[in-house]
This record gives sequence, C-alpha cells and structure tokens, in this order.
Amino acid sequence: MSAKRQMKKIDLETLEGAERRISIGKLKKTLAAAAIVLALSGGGYAAFRAITGDVVASRFAVNKMNCPACVITVKEVTAKLPGVIGADVSLAAQDVTIRYRSKQTNAKQIMEAIAKAGYPVEHDATFNPRGAGNRGVVLANVNNRPVFRKDMKISLTPEGKSKESDIASAFFSAVGKEIILQFADTKTIISQPYEIEEEIEKMRKAREMSKDDFAADVAKRYGSFDKFVQITAQALAVRKLLDEQIRVKDTKERERKTLEWIGALFKDAEVEIVDSDFREKLHASVGESTWRMFWPRMIGRDTDLRTVLVR
Repeated sequence: MSAKRQMKKIDLETLEGAERRISIGKLKKTLAAAAIVLALSGGGYAAFRAITGDVVASRFAVNKMNCPACVITVKEVTAKLPGVIGADVSLAAQDVTIRYRSKQTNAKQIMEAIAKAGYPVEHDATFNPRGAGNRGVVLANVNNRPVFRKDMKISLTPEGKSKESDIASAFFSAVGKEIILQFADTKTIISQPYEIEEEIEKMRKAREMSKDDFAADVAKRYGSFDKFVQITAQALAVRKLLDEQIRVKDTKERERKTLEWIGALFKDAEVEIVDSDFREKLHASVGESTWRMFWPRMIGRDTDLRTVLVR
C-alpha cells in the first residue's frame, strides 16, 4: 500500500471507540436536558429555552485537518462544550459547522476548543439552522450545508480575484464548489499541509514577492492568511478529485467528460435558495430562481468554477 493511501487509513476500532465516546457524551447531555425540562414542568419548553437559549449554528474554517482522525478530534473537543448539539466536519473544505444552544456556549469558546486541539481556526458566520432570520447571511442550503453571501466574494482559485459584479456567476461557483467538495468528502480527498505549503510557495515565487509581502497581500484579499490557506486547500482537493474521476489526457475529451460528470452531480444535488431577496435578483439576472433550472444555463459560462474544472 502506498504511503498516501496509508495516510487515509485509520484503525476501525479507534474510530468506533471515538464515535462511541461522542455518542455517550451526547446521551449524557440529552438526559441532562430532559431532567431540566422535567424539573421545569410548570414552565415547560419555554422555560428551558429561556435558560439554554435558541439553537444556532456557526461555521468555522479549520486548517491542518489531514486525516479522518482529525474529524473525530474536532467532534470530540467540541462535544465536551456545554450546549453543543452536533458537528458537521468537512476534510475537503477544511471547515466545520457546529450546532449549539446560544446561552450555553458561543463561537469564541468553540474556536478556543478547536485551537487548543492544534488546528488554526477562524469564524465564518453564525446563523439559524432552521432558516428563519438568515436573510443577508445564508443564501442557500446545499444538501443541508450553508452557502453564505460572503462565499460569493471569494475566488475559487487562490491566485484569482473575486467576481462580485456578476451575482449569477458568483452564486453558481459558490454552490458548485460546495457540491464538489461534499462529493470529495465521500471519496476521502484530503489536502496535506505540506502540499498546501508547496502550492502557496509556488504562487509566491511566481509573483516574485517576499514572504511577508505575499502574506500581507493575500490577507488583504481574503480577509486573513488562514482563509487563504483554506481556499488553497479546497482548490487542491477539487484538483485531486478531478484527477481521480477523469482519467483522460486529451484536453477536449477531458473537458467534455468533466462537464458531463459535473452535470450529474449538480442534477442530483438538493439546493434550496433561502434568501427571498436574492432569489428575486437571481431571477431578474438569468430568468431562473431554482437550482435545477439555473445550473444548466450557467455550466457553459466563463465562471470561476469552469476555470477550475477545465484548466
């Protein structure tokens, strides 16, 4: 077995044991919550909510996750926090979405727990996982994972620039990237830290900039250097997935097969546009307001996503 394949393996008993510990922790929290509700029989659920707060969710960029054990670690350290209900971790996207009760913990405490476990972490946004009150924050849910408005402003390619003027192209790229990265997770596609560092160094040398100047430049464009590292990891994950799925060298044939495969992914994806104002703008822009009718119109356009797919 190759070294790279070995890096993707993890002892099954370790996985099962870790998941068992997480499940037991969740059970304890559930029983404790039930006890509180029973104790507050006079006030019922309203009293319980007054004490624990509403269920909210936060997404965090988490770098240096490089194997399935990292998923377990992030889940375990966050599960220990009071009020945390669950964690959705993506190795390909290098992010995690945590659901929790707002009066029992907060984004800062979650970040501190993840950072203490050894992972550089950055808060993306907090939102209502039930959908209400998300206007201006969450634009769409992609297979139950959020796509934020801010995601549209970040280029899919680390060396690229955002295309804020064309909302249809930016939305297509942001949603398309999320769908592809979700599929990459099913294939356990991982960008190793050394690969990301090598990729960043290539970009720095190509631009003939000092390390300090390069770091300052990308931090300005992406909000932080850690966010730039995450985008680089995502681009590498997409590239690896394509190399695994499309084993054709001829340029035209590779492009044809790539778009054919992507079309199948997009067709089966569950995408709900939850921001009504944005839905109206999208309809005004391209005449469509549902993903099922929208993506076929966009797949042939010159977008960030197409550049990544057929480069």
